[in-house]
Amino acid sequence: MIKTQATVTSSTKAKPAKKKPAPKGKAGKAKAKPGAAKPAPQPKAEPRAKGERPQGGGSQPKLTEKDMPRVIETLRQYGGIKSVAADKLNVSRTTLYAFLNEHQPALDAAAEIDDEIKDIAEGKVIMAIRAGDMQTVRWYLELKGKDRGYVRRVEQTGKDGGPIETQQKANPKDYTDEELDVLIAAAQRRKAAEAQG
Repeated sequence: MIKTQATVTSSTKAKPAKKKPAPKGKAGKAKAKPGAAKPAPQPKAEPRAKGERPQGGGSQPKLTEKDMPRVIETLRQYGGIKSVAADKLNVSRTTLYAFLNEHQPALDAAAEIDDEIKDIAEGKVIMAIRAGDMQTVRWYLELKGKDRGYVRRVEQTGKDGGPIETQQKANPKDYTDEELDVLIAAAQRRKAAEAQG
């Protein structure tokens, strides 16, 4: 919204305002009246931390071709986690994804970083297996040893370990009029019994 100032002219001449004489003493500084409160000092603006986004309006910074080494290094430093890397680069996550999609070398580097992290994770799994961590051993065999019969078997049973009972939904078209009357009467008796009990 644009603010404009309107000026109003009057047919009568305005009297010029009387100027107060400057107080005696140091030039440019007025003496404080006794008992008057001193004005509070204005707080100084604190410098922003590196990577912190400005609070006011304005557009987000953009990434350009010359930012490629910085983008790749930041992704590598934070393990390929895009949201953290975007924050450190002082851009939105959407901006970072758009940059990666527009620059194939950066996208390839991000994929390579993800593969490096997977290699590290797999190395830790192997170390845990060699150390005898049985929970990791079981987890690994359930994922990678299915061809050798290492699968988690889940049995579902009915009540008290019996067979699972299934009921086929009745189709009203399969009943005669007399059978439908009997079913409706039974449902009405059941509702009445529930209302009394």
